[in-house]
Amino acid sequence: MASLIKSVPFILFLLFLAIASQAQKLGVKFNTDTTVNILTNQTEEFIERPDSVRNQQADSLLTIIGETGFGIKDSTSTDSLAVNSPKKGTELTSEIKYHARDSIRFSVEDKKVFLYGEAQINYGDIELKAAYIEINQDSKEVYAEGVTDSTGNTIGTPQFKSGDQDFAAKRMRYNFNTKKGKILDVITQQGEGNLRGDQVKKTADESYYIKDGGYTTCDADEPHYIIKAKKLKVIPNDKIVSGPAFLMFEGVYTPLVVPFALFPTKPGRKSGIIFPEYGESPTQGFFFRNFGYYLNLGDQIDLAVTGDIYTRGSYGVRLLSNYKKRYKFNGRLELSHNSLRNSRREFPDFSVQNNFFVKWRHTQDPKARPTTSFSSDVNFGTATNFSNGLTTSAQDFLTNTFTSSIAFSKRWLGKPFTLNINMNHSQNTNTNVVSVTLPQIAFGVQRFYPFKRRNQVGKQRWYEKIGVTYNLNARNEVTTLDSIFLTRATLDKMRNGVRHSVGVSTNIKAFKYFTINPSVSYNERWFFQSLSKAWNNETQTVDVDTTFGFFSNRDVSTSVSMTTNIYGLVQFKKGPIRGIRHVLNPTIGFRYTPKLNSDEFGYFGNNGTVSSYNPDDLSIYGQAPTVNTGAMNFGFGNTLEMKVRSKKDTITGFKKIKLLEALNVSSAYNFFADSLNLSDIRISGRTTLIEKLSVNFNMNLSPYAQDTNL
Repeated sequence: MASLIKSVPFILFLLFLAIASQAQKLGVKFNTDTTVNILTNQTEEFIERPDSVRNQQADSLLTIIGETGFGIKDSTSTDSLAVNSPKKGTELTSEIKYHARDSIRFSVEDKKVFLYGEAQINYGDIELKAAYIEINQDSKEVYAEGVTDSTGNTIGTPQFKSGDQDFAAKRMRYNFNTKKGKILDVITQQGEGNLRGDQVKKTADESYYIKDGGYTTCDADEPHYIIKAKKLKVIPNDKIVSGPAFLMFEGVYTPLVVPFALFPTKPGRKSGIIFPEYGESPTQGFFFRNFGYYLNLGDQIDLAVTGDIYTRGSYGVRLLSNYKKRYKFNGRLELSHNSLRNSRREFPDFSVQNNFFVKWRHTQDPKARPTTSFSSDVNFGTATNFSNGLTTSAQDFLTNTFTSSIAFSKRWLGKPFTLNINMNHSQNTNTNVVSVTLPQIAFGVQRFYPFKRRNQVGKQRWYEKIGVTYNLNARNEVTTLDSIFLTRATLDKMRNGVRHSVGVSTNIKAFKYFTINPSVSYNERWFFQSLSKAWNNETQTVDVDTTFGFFSNRDVSTSVSMTTNIYGLVQFKKGPIRGIRHVLNPTIGFRYTPKLNSDEFGYFGNNGTVSSYNPDDLSIYGQAPTVNTGAMNFGFGNTLEMKVRSKKDTITGFKKIKLLEALNVSSAYNFFADSLNLSDIRISGRTTLIEKLSVNFNMNLSPYAQDTNL
């Protein structure tokens, strides 16, 4: 008995060699970490990995190579075992990588592999995920499906990915060699829509044939609308073609039938149909909205044409275009027209209301032209366009004022010229008043010195400091009702004019401590309407007439001022205060503007009383002065500072504190006033307390006011 017991290990070793020899004949190779179980039932012989529920790691080095050359290799495998060369005609182009969360079972006799629990297979650009996957080595086919959990719900349904094509299905079968497959109850993304089908077959040329399928842009699990067809063909990244197709809403077939359908699915922008939204309006009946066609006109521009139609006769049409040129400009243009029909044609309250609206946004890239810019923000149309019940935008419906602006500006490098051209528009939908300024031009010449020598030699002369500026302004404007905006009456109401402004100034140093600043300004106004009034004896009223032509007026003014600074300083040798400085800035000046126009006097008042008016009242840039004006202005400013010791300042050891940042006193005396020549005395000042607390104050003192309480 003892000798028999001692021989048991030897017998087990021989049995192990026999099993290994038999396994080698079947093409099974394994390492020492793999558990091999041979069942007594010879009809099913398999190798099983440890179950993951025992918190053990599945062996990643197992490689199974059949006599046909079909290989399955774990994605984490790093070492390579000897494999038999595949036979000609059955070679796969890539290795198959697989793994499963729960377990993997191999049937050697049937040459099949079974993956359980979050199974995944990768072959080239193909990826398959499912709760259960079965691999057939002989046919090189893979079968996948979901499983039913304890609550009766199906989980882990197959997710198939081939290149950029994704599929979700209940069951699927795929052949790695022929690249053909069959998918049941599939949902896949195609372009901007979803493709659904009861059965799908994949061919070797990457095309898909669908039976009992449909195409929709609705993302709901049960789509609200879908185009149903018995047969469809999908050419990835190109198009979807179908035979006779029906439009279905909420699971109900509609009489909208087409003999065939074509859906482009090429990547990027593409032309195609824009599907409508449908519903019912209390006043306009059933409708289709935003139905139209999108045109891809290139990489820089597109166009969408959409429309609305109502069963009671109202309709709307819109054109929308986006454009963009990189590093140049971008914008958006929208044109819309709608016709609102109220009541019925046979009723007396029947009416038709036509509306239009224009929206235009344009922005120029600053890098395109650094010296030139152009932008627009246009919102213009009929006042009832967004209040007629056809609009779908709450913001447009609630807005009662629309404004527009178009702006162009240019400056010249190395030159003092600037140009600005603007257009402005304002429209109130409540009052129906429209105000338009078109155009508004401003041309300016910055200060230049015409008498300055190009090659200056020696000291600068006084006349070389004389500077000249020039500005030109032109404007045309009108304010009217939107109902008569595009009529002759609007042209008659337009007011326009041009203004030229020239300024000459300089500064002169006098007596070493004084600065004198003389200046002269000249304004020339051109306008094209003049006012005239006359008393009508027959009607006993004043006749007011507007004369069209070329008219002008002008004014000139001159001024001179003199200023200086007076400093006062007190220093201390001891204590924390080093010194106190007071700066007094007195100034005195004179200005004069002569009379260059006069009012018209006559019997222009009520009931023929004597009154006056200015014929230039219609000038948008004002009138010339009708009286002489001249005055002397005077005043002085004060600042008070203190320097104290500071421990924080390690360089000088001192810091400045402003006790009084400003204290200004000013007034003026009018030489041409018949009385009360002295103006109010204005006093203002500011200072800072506790570093962050700023205090400002001002007051007016009238030299002629009397206290009536005394």
